[in-house]
Amino acid sequence: MRLLRLIAVTAALTLSCGEAASAAVGPLSGPKEVSSAGTTVAAPVRWPVHDLSSEPHTCMRYDRHAVNLGGPGPDQNCPADEEPQTVPPAPTRLPERTIKAAATYSGLGFDTCAAPSTDAMQAWARASPYHAVGIYIGGIDRACPDGNLTPGWIQTVARQGWKFFPIYVGLQAPCWKNPGRGHPALIARSRRWTQGQEAANDAANRAAYFGIAPGSPIYFDMEYYPRNDAGCTQDVQAFLSAWTDQLHARGFISGVYSSSKGAIADMALVYESGAAYRADVAWFAHWDKVPQLFGDATLSNRYWPGPQRIKQYRGGHNETYGGKRLNIDLNVLDAPVAALK
Repeated sequence: MRLLRLIAVTAALTLSCGEAASAAVGPLSGPKEVSSAGTTVAAPVRWPVHDLSSEPHTCMRYDRHAVNLGGPGPDQNCPADEEPQTVPPAPTRLPERTIKAAATYSGLGFDTCAAPSTDAMQAWARASPYHAVGIYIGGIDRACPDGNLTPGWIQTVARQGWKFFPIYVGLQAPCWKNPGRGHPALIARSRRWTQGQEAANDAANRAAYFGIAPGSPIYFDMEYYPRNDAGCTQDVQAFLSAWTDQLHARGFISGVYSSSKGAIADMALVYESGAAYRADVAWFAHWDKVPQLFGDATLSNRYWPGPQRIKQYRGGHNETYGGKRLNIDLNVLDAPVAALK
């Protein structure tokens, strides 16, 4: 995978720089081909092309169709009513990295906000049909604190036979809307790439604290957001691309959790583009109560084939095994899980 800072074209908005180039959305159309630094994309013939290295005063605008090569200059010549865009560029080239999964699991699992007691986990290990558990290891928008979750808890529960899929709840989409569930911290357009890297570094550090080894996945929880804002889509794509790239740099596998009609759909848009890093694993929420990874109407079988999928097929509800009752979400997995140090 690689990220190019060269060209980004969308059906609705101009993208401003290398970060935006990681977030091209929608099908490309039109007969015009634009090439730069060994990459060629198609764009509508009516769109102008700006080489920002030779036109440093070009104003980067989100309300005009255009193909922009490079990043914005420091002295953009913008109309009085337009603010220049100052999104910092991503590196011109990023090395392709492939992280081999240290462990995988195929079967049923659950996730719950707070880690249950070790006694509850032991009872469920003996009586429930589940053998993998999602654990929330950190993130600024995480709802539950560590609580029972400690390095010792993980070692004890692992000896009971459990597999883990670690979850990190970082900054949410800037167009996030969900009245009644608080006000989470959101991605800032001007820092979306840097914030994605920061989230990955924090997640990798938290994983290390809990004794989770490189080669393990960390799943970013990007809650549902309305997808009728192309700029917001681009922000999410760039942020998650940075998350993936930096997790790879730290030796971890990148996963993304979201609604199949939320961030997963936006990541699918760039799955084959080469313009953005895609997550290694898609964890998609579709609460149809069908524990089936493929053949789902909301996600094409072409995307994330093989052991690269988790489906959350039922939302929060109570279940009881061995006399221990928990409120859980249900998942079916064929995906990487944590390896312990």
